[in-house]
Parts: sequence; structure tokens; C-alpha cells
Amino acid sequence: MAEQLYFIYGLAFFSLAIASLLEMRESSELPLGRQLPWLALFGLMHSAVEWCDMFLLRSPSPDYENALLLTRTILLPLSAVMLIRFGIGLLAEVGPLPNWTSFAHAVLFVPAMLLVAYALVVITTETHPERTADTWSRYLLFLPGGLMTSLGFARHWFKAPQRATNRRYRWLLVAAGASFLYAITAGLIVERGPYGLAPWVNYEAIERLTRVPIQLWRTVAGVTLTGAVIRALGLFAAERRHQINLLQRERERAQHAALLAQRDARQIAERWSETLVQISRQISTLEPLEDILTAIVDRGRVLLRANAAALALWDENYETLMVKAFASATEKGMLDRPVTQPLIIDTVRARRASLLPSGDGWYCDVLDSEVRSAAIVPLTFEGETLGALWTVSTKSGAFNETDLNHIEHLSDQAVIAIQHALMAARLQSLAVVEERARIAREMHDGLAQLLGYVSLEVQTVEAFIRQDNHEAALAELGQARNRINSAQADVRENILSLRTTLAGEADLAQSLREYIDEFGIQTGITTRFINELGEPPNLSPLAETQLVCIVQEALANVRKHANARNVELRLSAQDGHLHVSVSDDGTGFVPHSARGHFGLETMRERSQSAGGELTVTSTLDEGTTVALWLPQLQQ
Repeated sequence: MAEQLYFIYGLAFFSLAIASLLEMRESSELPLGRQLPWLALFGLMHSAVEWCDMFLLRSPSPDYENALLLTRTILLPLSAVMLIRFGIGLLAEVGPLPNWTSFAHAVLFVPAMLLVAYALVVITTETHPERTADTWSRYLLFLPGGLMTSLGFARHWFKAPQRATNRRYRWLLVAAGASFLYAITAGLIVERGPYGLAPWVNYEAIERLTRVPIQLWRTVAGVTLTGAVIRALGLFAAERRHQINLLQRERERAQHAALLAQRDARQIAERWSETLVQISRQISTLEPLEDILTAIVDRGRVLLRANAAALALWDENYETLMVKAFASATEKGMLDRPVTQPLIIDTVRARRASLLPSGDGWYCDVLDSEVRSAAIVPLTFEGETLGALWTVSTKSGAFNETDLNHIEHLSDQAVIAIQHALMAARLQSLAVVEERARIAREMHDGLAQLLGYVSLEVQTVEAFIRQDNHEAALAELGQARNRINSAQADVRENILSLRTTLAGEADLAQSLREYIDEFGIQTGITTRFINELGEPPNLSPLAETQLVCIVQEALANVRKHANARNVELRLSAQDGHLHVSVSDDGTGFVPHSARGHFGLETMRERSQSAGGELTVTSTLDEGTTVALWLPQLQQ
């Protein structure tokens, strides 16, 4: 019977050690989790002690018996030390100990040391020191270790906020009771001897009183303690489930925040796209330049939540920037005032967009406050600086690089509006209102189609990003960039052609020469201009306008479709008509198969509106020639 009790006793503490070791592999924030290594060491050592007692009951050989006694004598106090360390750690982990404990430490230190010294003297002078060591190990180590462990479990339960909702915390109370029982049975009740309470409280006295051997009491305490701790370890799994739920909720909140951010970004992009479309519509409907510029600065201020926005242009001598449009939350003043802020002037001269450096600022008399943030973009066209567009805020760090890009888009619209206004003014002098409206519609339609395409591409890129398909997203962005670059080139060609047509200071031939030279610089195609006219052509304003538009359209087709290395523009006169031809050495095409393509119908309509005739000849792999005949006015 005794052997079985020792085996069960040892197995209980071995199971306690294994359960603690298994739980140690998982991370935990519970105070009990950080003390499990000491509990595991105690269980392993004490199970070995009990199994040594089991083997000693079998009357082994003297050598084997001595080895078992030595092992037991060493492991017994070491296991008790592990238990004390576990109890101290458990008490400290739950929270700060009461103030009186420090006083108790000071009071008990001296008698405890004297007791330890006395025990060492007794052990070393006894005939059978292993029995004496067993007794004093239980008095000095097991009794305080068991009591501290019991108090630690009880304190852990008392401090746990979830004890009312989680039933597993009740097992901590069971563990506290089992630890107290173990402290009494394993620490206070010893073999009969002349020390301490041993003459009265010993194995024989307890067995006479309860008719139950002390080893059975210890086994019950050990099994109960092990079972309660193992059940209490379920708190770790509950905690991990709680942590997983918290992480899941955090992930859901992060996903929700990301969706909100995406929605906000999409709404911002839509507002900017709507703004650009509205401005382009204003340009196409020939609204006054002053109204368009005012709309640009006002929309920029509203969308960027700025305190004010302004646009300034160089005066006629390119010496002073004059404010031409201004918008703030309080007033619309400041028009036709010179710009004196060095940062704005330096940005214009450097032809580079900039943000107000951190820590810098200037006092704005219109806002009656200090400007702490600014985003400044120069207005440029074909290397020429026209002025600047900027937004300001009284808050530090109000603008970023994304805001700067948005303002650059507005500045592009402002440049188009300015050039369009110049064009409109000159067209009025030439009385070609119908042509002006047609050009405006073409610019508007092209820009609107571009914005729609870019919007679809952005949605596609967003979908690929959400799918973590970054390669596809980059490919879509590349396509969008190419389409934007192509559209930008078209706009520049349109503006350049209009400016060339309406250049009052140069004749038509000289303007066409400058245009094709610029075309060659932009495209890298080798250009050749041949002027066989003896004197400047005498065309009507409408014919002159349509001629340049046709040349521009023909050269645009060369750039987009011909894949040519050389292009020639030739002027000649025959039978009272001006003959203009644009020839390239590109891939060519079959003319009847290209009906409705390459702008051929538009070019024919233009030539007919001016009383002329247009022909297109092309051969595959041999190039294309666009020829135009226009009647000249009689002298």
C-alpha cells in the first residue's frame, strides 16, 4: 500500500511538472504564467524524491540505498526552494505586497537565520543526518513555501477582475486550499524527534488521531493541488481566446479604418476630378478669364481647406508678379496687388513647386495672421514662366506632397485657360467664332475622356491593390501614365498650333517653320521645311486658321501612327492656289480602310470650310502625303 501511495504521490507532482512545461510553450500575460518554470522544477524534483522513497521501501542493496538516500537528501530541500520561489513570485506578480510585509521581513529575518544555523548544527552532528535534514527541510522550507503558495493562489483569485464571469478562477481557490493542506502535511508533520513540534506533532500522533497514515494525507493534498492547477491552467487558453478576439476586433477596426480611408480618398479624387471637369467646361464655354481663374483659386482653397489661395501673373515687363485671382474665407480682395513674398518669387524663378519649409512663415495682412503653411506651384508653358498659384494656411503642416500635386493639376488648368483666353482674344479679331467654339469643344471632349479613363484606371488599380496584385497595379498605372502623356502632348500641340496661327508678329510661312521645328524637338523626328513661295501667301483669316489646324492634325498623325523617321512640310503656289503638303517615310496605310480614322474626315471638313481641297495618298511601308490646296485672295 505504501509503495502505491508513493507512486501516486510522485506521479501527481510529475503530472504537475509536465502540465506546467506544456503551458510554458505558449505566451501569456497572466501572472501565473511567468512563474510556471519554478512550479515545473518543483514538480520534477519532488516527484523524484517520492519515487526515491518508493524504491527505498523495497530494501535495496546498501550501495543502491545510499545512492537513493543521497539523491533524496539533495533533491528534497532543492524542491522546497523551488516551491518557495514559486510562492514568492506568485505573490509579487499579482501586485504590490502590503506595506506590513516589509516589516514582517525585518522582524523574522534574525530568528529565521538563527533557526537555520541551529538546524545546520544539528544536521551535521547527528548520527543519521538524512533524517534530521528531512525534518528541518520541511520546517524551514516546505512549510513557508506551501503557505506562500497558498496565499499566492488566493491573492491571484482575489485580484482577478474576471473571477465573477470565468468559473475557472474558482480552481485557484481550490489550489490555495490544497497548498495549505500540503504545507501542513508536508511541512509541519514530521517524524518523531526532539526538535520543535516533532515530539507532539508527528506521523504516529496524526495516524492515531485520524487513523489515516500521513502519506495518504500528503497524496490527497498533492493530487488535489495538481488537479486544481491543471484545471486552472485552462485560464491560459481562455486568455489566448480573449487575445485572439481582441486581435480580431483590432483587425476589423483597422480594416474598417482602411475602408473609410479608401472611401475618403475616392471622394477626394472624385471632387478633384469634378473640379477639373467643371473648370474645363468653363474654358470650353468661353467664360471670361477672370472668372475661370477665380474659380480655380476658390476651388483649390476649399478642397485643400486652406485659409486663402491666390494666382499671380507677370506684368508686361516680367518684373513684378501681380495678383489676378484671390479667394479666402473672409474676403475676395487683394486683386492687382504686387507679390512681395520672397518664397513665392523664388519658387516662380526656380520653376519648381515647393512647400513652406517647417518653422518658416510670414505675416499676411489680408488674413491678419501668420502664414505657417504654403503650397506654391509655378505656372509654366513651354519653358516660359507665366506666374504662380499658391494656397496658404495658418496651421503648421497643413499641406503635403499630394496636395502639391493637386495644385499642379489646377495650375495646368490655369495655363490652359490663359492660353485659351489669348487664343479667344485673337480669334475675335479674326471673326472666326465658329472655329473657336469647335476647338474649344475638342479640347473639352479630349480632357473629359482623359479624366474618365484615368478614373476607371484608378478604380482598377485600387481593386488590384486590395487583391495584393501589385504587378497588375503597376501595369495599369503605366498604361494610365502613357495615356496622360499622350493627351498632354495633344494639348500642347493644339495650343502650339493655335499660338502659331495667331502670331501677329510673324507671317504664315515663318510661323509654320517655327511650328515644325518645335515638333521635331518634341518628337525626335527629323523635320524639313521647304518654302517655294516667292511672296507671303494671301489667305483669309479662316483659311489661315484651317491650314494650320490641318498641318497640326497631319503632324499629330505622324507622331501617333506613322512611326516615321523623317517628315517634310512644303509650301508652294500654283494657279492662284496655295499648295501645302506634309510627307513622311512611315509605315503608311490603305486610305480607303482608314475611313473614319486618323482625323481624315475632320481635315477634309476643315479644307472644305475654307474653300479648299484635301487629298491623302499612302502606301504601306512607303509613307503618307497629305496635300492641301487653298484659294488665295485676289490682290
